[in-house]
Amino acid sequence: MSLNILHNPDAADIARRPQDFLRQLADPTLIVVDGRDNSRCRAVSTLLHGNEPSGLKAVHGWLRRGERPRYRMLFFISSVAAALTEPLFSHRQLPGERDMNRCFRPPFDDRPGLVAGEILELLERYGPECLIDIHNTSGMNPAFGVATHEDPAHEALVTLFTRRLIITDIRLGALMETSRPDFPAVTIECGGNRDPAADRLAVEGLEKFLSRDEVLQLPATGLHLDLYHHPVRLELDSETRIRFADEPDPDADITVPRHLERYNFGRVGTGTFLFWLGPQGRARMRLRDASGGDVLSRYFNCIGHCLYAAQPIKLFMVTDNPVIARSDCLLYAAPESGHTMLDS
Repeated sequence: MSLNILHNPDAADIARRPQDFLRQLADPTLIVVDGRDNSRCRAVSTLLHGNEPSGLKAVHGWLRRGERPRYRMLFFISSVAAALTEPLFSHRQLPGERDMNRCFRPPFDDRPGLVAGEILELLERYGPECLIDIHNTSGMNPAFGVATHEDPAHEALVTLFTRRLIITDIRLGALMETSRPDFPAVTIECGGNRDPAADRLAVEGLEKFLSRDEVLQLPATGLHLDLYHHPVRLELDSETRIRFADEPDPDADITVPRHLERYNFGRVGTGTFLFWLGPQGRARMRLRDASGGDVLSRYFNCIGHCLYAAQPIKLFMVTDNPVIARSDCLLYAAPESGHTMLDS
């Protein structure tokens, strides 16, 4: 197998620093920790991307305390080599390899695909009742959750960490797409990968997940949750030259104004200026919906060398890092859906 499997590691044997802990692991690893009650099982995935360490830090700190969870826990720690590649925690995946969180559907015929396939096999073997997959964003984003289903179980998992939830019908081969009625799985984006607040949120949410008797039920009093439906995804060609600046860069295909982040998880009205475009800017971008079609003209207007919102949308930035933007995406948008009160 490509994954190491460790059972009930002794807290005294775990290195003090997260990076040294990863060096101890050396390879993708499943850590199984018996609970006070092993009749039930839960799962946590972290470090699917090597530059998103908040979940790893939370798991590492919890293991070092030597506590026991309420139920048996599975901790999947995946992109160990990418995280350890210098500079530490700066590589999403190893150069030349696929994004690990795009590998949870066939084919499973390369190294990250084999790891993903083994994770799926182990989930089937142990049969956890639910899974949380902990991530960071590259920009200074607020925390949010992502799920493929809108129901109380998925919402309850997300609210252990945050009150913002994106319901997506876009399929990319992500781990959370394995979710089904008897196995809810969600992604938690804790916030920026260099933000101490994101680390704290991961610790606090993980502690709730490990200690509570029920994590798949909403509180009887109800709660207020911001919901975003049917997101579309702005993708850029790998050759795209993108800059973040306060005026257009003549050498860039796309120049993103630094103030754009103020719209993060906020309303963008019709006619709002978004980007400056170079001569090849429009040709290098596509706005994908769930069908995979390019719907850019439905949401955005290209006028001259500028991109504007064509309708009111909720905008949420995924990254302010040009390297990540070129390899994955820059932002998502969703039609306005407002706030939803969830009651028991």
